[in-house]
Amino acid sequence: MVSKVDICNLALSRLGDKRTVEDIDDGKKHEELVFKKWYDITRQSTIKRAMPSFAMVREYWPRANYTPEFGYDNAYLYKSDCLRVLGLGNVENTENNYSREGNYILCDEDYPNGLPVRYLKDITETQKFPADFVELLSYELAANVCTELTESQQLMNYIQQILPLKRLEFTGLSAQENKPIRISNSRFNRTGKYVSKK
Repeated sequence: MVSKVDICNLALSRLGDKRTVEDIDDGKKHEELVFKKWYDITRQSTIKRAMPSFAMVREYWPRANYTPEFGYDNAYLYKSDCLRVLGLGNVENTENNYSREGNYILCDEDYPNGLPVRYLKDITETQKFPADFVELLSYELAANVCTELTESQQLMNYIQQILPLKRLEFTGLSAQENKPIRISNSRFNRTGKYVSKK
């Protein structure tokens, strides 16, 4: 089972560094302090950018004790572990009308049982990370710590050349797990007759 320390040591390996870290939460070595500074923010930004399927969840968010002054009729509490809202309700409903403002999601619809939200959750448990995500995260970490640990612009340039390829490779594999959603906006109805928009 991979740990966050293992991921940090993979990042060091990407940089050609033979040193290792043992503890990035309470460690005292320079490398451990650098990884402590960068690990969480890099994990969150990587999940947000890559949109891995293991971080996609569906939950009902509770109504807030707050009414917007104007613009929307209802407010629901925004979850602290949400990195990005993917939509409300079913996947097929792509015309979601909502706004995130402060700690709230505002919308016109009234959901008595809570707001049905699809979102990217901030996953901290490394045992949930598949191998390809671990690989991508180690490259992202390597890029973020490179300057501080190596002071090598040449190495930084090398990592920055590889990163777009690794991101594309991961998102390509991840996309294969989810079938595309096709929404038809044709003016022809199912009988083949033209429907005029008025």
